[in-house]
Amino acid sequence: MNLPDWLLAEVGRVEDILMERAGASPSSLVAESSTHLIKAGGKRIRPALVLLASRSGTPGLRATDLAAAAIELVHLATLYHDDVIDETDTRRGVPTVHSKWGTEVAVLAGDYLFANGSSLGAEAGGEVPGILARAIAEVCEGQIVETSTAGNPDRSVDEYMSTIGGKTAALFRAGCELGASTSGATDEARAALVTFGENLGLAFQIVDDLLDVVGDPKTTGKVPGTDIREGVFTLPVLLACERDGSLRSLLASGERDLTAVLPLLASTGALDETMARAVDHGNKAVAALDALPQGDWIVALQFIADGVLAQVEATAGIGRST
Repeated sequence: MNLPDWLLAEVGRVEDILMERAGASPSSLVAESSTHLIKAGGKRIRPALVLLASRSGTPGLRATDLAAAAIELVHLATLYHDDVIDETDTRRGVPTVHSKWGTEVAVLAGDYLFANGSSLGAEAGGEVPGILARAIAEVCEGQIVETSTAGNPDRSVDEYMSTIGGKTAALFRAGCELGASTSGATDEARAALVTFGENLGLAFQIVDDLLDVVGDPKTTGKVPGTDIREGVFTLPVLLACERDGSLRSLLASGERDLTAVLPLLASTGALDETMARAVDHGNKAVAALDALPQGDWIVALQFIADGVLAQVEATAGIGRST
């Protein structure tokens, strides 16, 4: 997903803040481990949302740049911790922090990024610290709930949606709210952007979960079926379990082989239904933008939403029918 050139220039300012703050420690170990994933790159969707949402008010303010950097540091911190929990060896094409420096360093480096993100939020001032704190709490709550349901094929779809509303959508929603807040946008614009961020985050996670079972590892960089092997049953699996009790029994018995599960996901229509739900949330996100004045920043937000859905557009015969 390539961002427009004019937006990349603005993201560049945020990139400078990320490196400056995460790499500020006089300890080479702290600085190196804390900037490891920043140097590895990434889409920078969350800070881009902050910057784009600020176009609803007065853009280009220092507080907006600080808020954008803060939310990216928070996101990176969650990745450090996720990789420890999931025992992931690589991310963004490089070794994970825990595989390179050990679990203790990874956990503490993640905490260090959380702290630096909070510090940037405090420097930005206004509503930023409160918005960030609420988002962090929601992310942690969602991840705890997901961990507690590992290996349970009886988990409901509603429970799944509630969980991803926290662990993923919270930062998308917060990014849009931060942009609106720091730029002095109207309440109406802020509400529309929050709705956009919420639905974009839900679509993003649903697509990510779908790609885990049907994605091309050359494109995703992930081994297919990782979630199933770890007992994390996401939307396509839960939908299929509702429609076919034999799959529920298979998973309850300890089956974790994607090749055994995938035919049932396809035959029950769960894959198509999962994509349809992602498209629905993507459409809701774009529809929320109708309440805002049109401009290149609105086009960029639409482009991001389209890019999320396009990742599975031609995968395993799954289309984007609405």
